[in-house]
Amino acid sequence: MKAGAKAYLLKDAPREQLVECIHAVAEGKNFIPPGIAAKLAARFSHPELTERERAVLTIMAAGKSNRQIGDELGITEGTVKSHVNHLLQKLKTKSRTEAVRRALDTGLVRLA
Repeated sequence: MKAGAKAYLLKDAPREQLVECIHAVAEGKNFIPPGIAAKLAARFSHPELTERERAVLTIMAAGKSNRQIGDELGITEGTVKSHVNHLLQKLKTKSRTEAVRRALDTGLVRLA
């Protein structure tokens, strides 16, 4: 959707839904079935993270320690801990593991 798609359907969508979708897009409308719309809305409702928090989260998702994250980003371990604490608050999680899981589930980070 961020790239400009006008519709979104699952590959097993019923024929009637496909036809409805084609007509909607031909009329210049967007088409997203309600169940999918709810999932997409949840995915796009990310908390506002700073560029540094996103970097820390991405490296954290790769399983790196605070020291390793600090070394990679050129910041102190204490600064990394501060960023991790902010991430836990913003993501409403209680642990690094839970924060990474939420970030992966919502598309905030992707594993290479």
